[in-house]
Amino acid sequence: MSVDFRLLKVITVALLKTTSEADEVRAAHSLATYYETLLKASVSDASYENTEASALEGGIALSSQQALDCMQDPLRTVRFIKGTYHAILAAISRFPNQKIELLYAGCGPGAPIVIPLLSMFSSEQVSVTLLDITESSIASVSEIILQLKLENYIRDIVLADAILYKFPEGIPLHILVSETMDKGLTKEPQVRIIQNLAPQLVENGLLIPESIDLYTEHSFYSKEPYFDIYKNVLELPPPIKTVGRQLLFSIDKHIQKQKAFEFTSNAIQVPVHFNDTPDICVYAVIIVFKPIQLPKGKTQISNPVCVASLYNLKETSYSLQYTTKAIPSWTFYELVP
Repeated sequence: MSVDFRLLKVITVALLKTTSEADEVRAAHSLATYYETLLKASVSDASYENTEASALEGGIALSSQQALDCMQDPLRTVRFIKGTYHAILAAISRFPNQKIELLYAGCGPGAPIVIPLLSMFSSEQVSVTLLDITESSIASVSEIILQLKLENYIRDIVLADAILYKFPEGIPLHILVSETMDKGLTKEPQVRIIQNLAPQLVENGLLIPESIDLYTEHSFYSKEPYFDIYKNVLELPPPIKTVGRQLLFSIDKHIQKQKAFEFTSNAIQVPVHFNDTPDICVYAVIIVFKPIQLPKGKTQISNPVCVASLYNLKETSYSLQYTTKAIPSWTFYELVP
């Protein structure tokens, strides 16, 4: 069975033209259906069904199947593809007369953020390096490249840890794409990957996502809209009222390179009355490529994380802490006057 690459271009063109969430969901479904057929046609040993995750010093790398399941997160998939498309156009304009070198770190078994976009550009315009730490993902994506006859676009397919990987010297890295994150930047190694790879970008190089802004607020966690792949994102309830929203920190291409990223917030006051907003929550606003971003609670990676209940605090203020040591996580501690 063969898969027509021309159909992928039709799907991608339609996806890039979407203007509503309903259109984006339909486009994501079409792409997921195409990939289902593509994987079955390309990967005879079904290695993309591997469910064994990898624990790294800095986060958990998803298994092939877990990475593939992310395609069931429609707004996330579509908006990362849109953002990457516009980043490539920006790079072509920003670096005239150069072939654009793109590194996709954590590509999974299907590289779904980048492979569809190759139908929109020539191999003289774009060169791609695919990187993943999971052997079954590398095996699967390699077969897909052969099936679609995209070898001319691919500089390399690398089995390596993106937290440690060094892009080849002498080759300018124009675009870095890495979408290896969970809600509130917990569990997965997105921050450590960006710490390693973003400094390897050329001057004025582009990072996708462009910015990840972490916010805290007091909320009623169980009433928050919350997306998972078994829900219809179009049927989620509207956002609830929260209080005390404030920016904690942002992750972008200017992040400092170090062994671990850690953050401690300033003192945060406990509201006198908090029955309607009893939970300390953290969530990420992901700017894929301005103005394209992911709405809170409508994708797995922009869902809120509940750090603690205010009912469990004895003091009148507290501080939030984030660390990427071992497994990225949030904690809090109370501040004694």
